[in-house]
Amino acid sequence: MAADEQAQRSATQVIHLVPPSSSVEVRAEHILRFDWGSTPLGALSQWPPSLRIAVDIMLLSPFPCALAWGKELTLIPSQNYLALLADDQSQVGVRFDQLWQVEWERIGPRVFQALDGRASFVDESPLQVRYRENGDYAWFAFGYAPLHDEQGVVAGILHTAINTTASVEQIRQWRELAQGFQQQIGCHLPNSDYLWRFSRDAMIIVSRDLELLAANDAWRRVLGWDQQSLSAITVVDFVHPADRAEVRLAINELLLGEVVEQVESRLRHKDGYYRWMSWSARPEGDVLIAVGRDITEERTTILREAENLLRDSQRMETVGQLAGGMAHEMNNLLAGIGGSLELLQRRLGQGRLERIDEYVHVARDSVQRAMALTHRLLAFSSSQPLQPRLLDVNSLLRGLEPLIHQALGPEFVLNWQLDLAPWPVQVDPGQLEVAILNLCSNAQDAVVERGRLTIRTANERFVSGDKHGESIPAGDYVAIHVEDEGQGMPADVVSRAFEPFFTTKPKGRGAGLGLQMIYGFARQSGGYVWIQSMPGKGTQVTLLFPRHPGELPVVSEGVEAPVLKRGRSERILLVDDEVNLRALMKEVLVEHGFDVTEAGDAGMALERYREGGLFDLVITDIGLPGGMSGRQVGKTIRQAKPLQKILFITGYTAQPIERSLLDQPGTALMLKPFSLESLAVQVQRMLEP
Repeated sequence: MAADEQAQRSATQVIHLVPPSSSVEVRAEHILRFDWGSTPLGALSQWPPSLRIAVDIMLLSPFPCALAWGKELTLIPSQNYLALLADDQSQVGVRFDQLWQVEWERIGPRVFQALDGRASFVDESPLQVRYRENGDYAWFAFGYAPLHDEQGVVAGILHTAINTTASVEQIRQWRELAQGFQQQIGCHLPNSDYLWRFSRDAMIIVSRDLELLAANDAWRRVLGWDQQSLSAITVVDFVHPADRAEVRLAINELLLGEVVEQVESRLRHKDGYYRWMSWSARPEGDVLIAVGRDITEERTTILREAENLLRDSQRMETVGQLAGGMAHEMNNLLAGIGGSLELLQRRLGQGRLERIDEYVHVARDSVQRAMALTHRLLAFSSSQPLQPRLLDVNSLLRGLEPLIHQALGPEFVLNWQLDLAPWPVQVDPGQLEVAILNLCSNAQDAVVERGRLTIRTANERFVSGDKHGESIPAGDYVAIHVEDEGQGMPADVVSRAFEPFFTTKPKGRGAGLGLQMIYGFARQSGGYVWIQSMPGKGTQVTLLFPRHPGELPVVSEGVEAPVLKRGRSERILLVDDEVNLRALMKEVLVEHGFDVTEAGDAGMALERYREGGLFDLVITDIGLPGGMSGRQVGKTIRQAKPLQKILFITGYTAQPIERSLLDQPGTALMLKPFSLESLAVQVQRMLEP
């Protein structure tokens, strides 16, 4: 039993968006102990990644919420959701429609709307639910959000409940106050002067011709109208045009002698804007008497909560799509690497060496593609450390021309329209080159036969802050326009072009991360990117980068690529918590003639540095365990030896690396994954006198 439970725990925690904690395990206890094999979902170990992600996020929600997953809409509730149900444990794993069959007439249409891919939040007619634990009743507004599986198909819904009892209770208290007032008031307020003057609710007297006869001080505080401004104004004149039909129906009921309660409408303030009011009114002799309460702030709060709920559901949908796409691509690459290594090991064991180079080539090619995939993901998330420098975009593009022709193929005509003197920009040249080549590859895919690609650069000065849906600060910018004459894209595709793993290419032709990488790189560089396209009219992608006030550096000609030479026993301190990678880096550095001392965390690194004497170079990973980062290790070492040379290496960092740290003499940065040969080249370059 303990082994089964441990297996279930492992099955539900394969993917975590936040670090697991004991509190999360407690919240998941009822899910771990339930026999899901008896439901259409099957055992926990069989659940897809998209469902596991949804469960993780649901368990962290502060609101009572539940998942209804699969064709049968099987219920997976949170603990606080179970507290709303009469019999908590018997409801786990049941069908959602059976659980809410009493209220299905009201809930059902919203569920079908979510299954159709449209999220909604219902607050205008809350449901009264009785708590299981204490028997108390509470009012809840419900949210319904669609959840997608790895193929992008709606596989379930997220049902969220928000307690609105406080608002309903305030309405009840206000209604009692209004009814008490109506019982006391006479034809023209006899014996009610105190209540009329000091009530915090707006009170008005209206003739049967709907002329406003009198209003108390609360009316003037809320809407700004004084007594002199009320002459010759009817009540309907204050009502927002969109609400007048409902208000006229309520007035007709009053004129027929009926009492009207909780009519919500927007009334115009004296300054021209509108405020939400909730009214109750009744006829009294020849006049109509109404009491109203300002509910603008309450509606704003509920609307904000609804927007946050929808935003969270959309974020969860994007994360699920991202995880599914990432898993698909990485599994393909890992299969190529694993298969090649398996055959390599088998052939070595058989003593057959004739095809070893092919196996190594396939594995290295898969590794290179995996490296490109992770770099694109980091660029999309704006988490990839960039190495920007001042450059001339024309020079970069001209130097890239041979690779552009290779990406386009011989059937393409390349048309250059470059600004005569583009302003300097400060961006990462390697990432800009990758972005341009990605756009060229997309253009080649978009053209059926022969085509033309135009690359333009231009200095542009913006005065207005709006451009193609982007809020751009006024200033000087350098624009790079890449325009093809391909098939173009409809508006709905353009609107989704920057979504992760969204692609219109056939299966196997692309991961759907090219444009997403470009978007992340542009925004991380302080720039902007947008797409203009129409079916049959081609596509233009614009990259916009802010002008840099500095001067372009003078480029030295005749610089040759560095030639790797054997080291002279220079001492290197190597710090990385990944044991296997650290061993490989040490081996290649020792092979090239360096004396390497290694450390697995920040504390050990500083101890080795204090006890080991002088080191010619420190190589440290930025993400280290133990609460102290490689960035802090570097700063501590520099306090003792300001001129110490440091090479930072990283695959991901949640916080951007300070530009001031990287700009210090004797400092460099390499992004994982990198080849061991490139590491040796970088080390030799830094150790050159």
